[in-house]
Amino acid sequence: MPTKKKPMKRRAAKKNPATGQIEQLRKTVKQLRIKLERETKARKIEARVKAEAQKARAQLASQITALRDQGRKLATNLKSALGDAGKRDAARQQAVAKIADLKAEYSKKSAQMKSDLTRTTAELARKSEELKKLAGEAAHRAVEIIRSEEPQAAPATPMGGSSESVGAMGDEKDPDEEQ
Repeated sequence: MPTKKKPMKRRAAKKNPATGQIEQLRKTVKQLRIKLERETKARKIEARVKAEAQKARAQLASQITALRDQGRKLATNLKSALGDAGKRDAARQQAVAKIADLKAEYSKKSAQMKSDLTRTTAELARKSEELKKLAGEAAHRAVEIIRSEEPQAAPATPMGGSSESVGAMGDEKDPDEEQ
């Protein structure tokens, strides 16, 4: 049967102790190399994550600054809008007060004009009545004057007088009027 080589290696390893140490050192170097590569990869990953975190932090800081500025602008706009609303409300209140004053003045003047109109109408009616009475009195006086002149001009006609005599008198004119 064929002989196994493993025992021979043992024999070779036993024969040369330096070879075992070299093998041991190679294994240690290999493990250290693997460990070093892992650490290098980990450090690269950490550096990349750190750089990305710094970029994100810078970007976040710029966004926060922009949001602060925008917030200030919005606050300023809101304050001015509230101020404008207050001014508009005050102007509206003034307008309402002015309208109320104008309504009161209108109603006062309207009442005064109505009373003046009523008084003037009453005065006009009274004067019309006076003129009517004066016209009636003037007509009676004219009739009396005409009747008083009638007996001198036509003594034969009675007081009642006929329609012809009245018409005849109406045709007569005063000597002053003829000229």
